[in-house]
Amino acid sequence: MKLCYNFIMKILVKLVVILTLLISSVQAASFDVLVLPSDLLNTKENYYGFDEVSEIIANDIINDFNSTNGEIKSPDLFKVREKINQNTNLKTLTSNTLKKYKQNNSIDYQSLKEIDKEFSCNSVLLISSYVTTNKNSLRRSLWEILDVSTSFNTEYPYKLETSIVLIDTINDIVMWSNHYSTKIGANNNSFEAKNYAQANEKLEQIKLYSEKIVAKSASQNIILRFFPKSLRTINKDVDDSDGGALKFERKIPQQPQETVPDDDFFGDMIYDI
Repeated sequence: MKLCYNFIMKILVKLVVILTLLISSVQAASFDVLVLPSDLLNTKENYYGFDEVSEIIANDIINDFNSTNGEIKSPDLFKVREKINQNTNLKTLTSNTLKKYKQNNSIDYQSLKEIDKEFSCNSVLLISSYVTTNKNSLRRSLWEILDVSTSFNTEYPYKLETSIVLIDTINDIVMWSNHYSTKIGANNNSFEAKNYAQANEKLEQIKLYSEKIVAKSASQNIILRFFPKSLRTINKDVDDSDGGALKFERKIPQQPQETVPDDDFFGDMIYDI
C-alpha cells in the first residue's frame, strides 16, 4: 500500500513540474504592446465626425494582436484614452509625444518609456497617417483635405501617407518600422464629397486600406519581431497603373511563405529570440 502511495505521489509531482514548465513557457511568450495613433487625443474633430485614419488603422492592428491567442496583448483605444484623460500629467506627456511624431516622425524615447509604464507594457506602436500634395510638405488630415477640396474645388495629386514604428521601450530602440503611401482621388486628381453619403464612401475605402493592406502588413511583420518562426511574409506587387482611389504604390508584404527574404527589411531581433 505504501509503495502504491509513493508511486502515485511521484506521478503527481512530475505532473506538477510539467504543468509549471508549460505555464512558464506560455507566460514567457506573451508580449504587451501599447498602440498609440497620433490622433488618439483629438479624434472625430473633423467636419464629418469620422475617426481619423491613424485611429482606424490602430483599431485594426489591436484586433489582429488580440486574436493571437494571448501571444500579443494590446489594450483597446477606449481604455487607453480613458486612462490618459484621467491623469493630467500623463495626458500632457502623451499629447506632446504624439504631436512630435505626427509633425516630423520624431521619437521621444524617454516619454514613451514613461507612458508605457503606466500601461505595464514594454513596447509601443506609433501610427501616424496624413495627406500630402506635390505643392507643399504640409501634413494635413484626410478629412480636412476632403472638406477643403470639396468646398474650393481644388485638384491636386493627393497622397495618403502612413508611418508606423514599433519601439522597444526597455532598450530604447526601433524594432520595426514601415511607411505606406497611396494615391487618393480620381485620375483627374479630384477628391471630393458633395454630401455625407459620398464622404461615407471615402470612409469605407479607408477602412479597406487599413484592414486589407496597412494593418495586415504591419501586424504580420510585428508578430515576426516577437515570434520569428510563426509566419513568413512575401512582397506582393500592387497595381497602380490606372490611378483612382487607393492604388498602392509599393510592394507590401501580405502572404505567408516558407522562407524569409535575405535582406535587412525585418531588422534586428531582440529579446534573445
